[in-house]
Amino acid sequence: MDIVNFFESLAGKWFSQRTTHNLAGQSSQAGQSNLLIDFLPAADGDLAQACAPLGHDSSQIACGLRVHQDSQLEGDSQKIQSTALMVVMTPDASGAGVLVQAAASAPAVQGHYQVENEVLTIVTPTAAGQVEERLWFVNPNLRMRTSVVKVDDTVQIASFCSEIRMGLAKPAD
Repeated sequence: MDIVNFFESLAGKWFSQRTTHNLAGQSSQAGQSNLLIDFLPAADGDLAQACAPLGHDSSQIACGLRVHQDSQLEGDSQKIQSTALMVVMTPDASGAGVLVQAAASAPAVQGHYQVENEVLTIVTPTAAGQVEERLWFVNPNLRMRTSVVKVDDTVQIASFCSEIRMGLAKPAD
């Protein structure tokens, strides 16, 4: 599956159940999210605007996503709402490429992606280390996502999400 097809399959309304483990603090926390994910074609102007601060050529955009998230952590009465853009740059011959993530509340960040054996891996550097996320489908309406936050090559936080598409899968074109 190529990266554009993979990102097209992410579009839709999803319910996410997440468990996060803080390995350093020896604690865990559960949470739930409602995700509304819109697929954006390469020509979408918001994608080019998100890439501009990082100096990427908009002609190299493959596609993107707009992700609306409404989350609540267990034991917390306040909901967290956010919207972010993910911009996929055209992959190289190996299928790897640059992924730009932009949210209104933070500067755009650049990571890298790879789709291998129908698993998307995204690695995003942070000031202290990196976030590594993996996403794959069990079937068209059920996907799994894991992430680890590493600081100085030591895993500090690990999370697992199971995500269910609300409604039917988008029909194939």
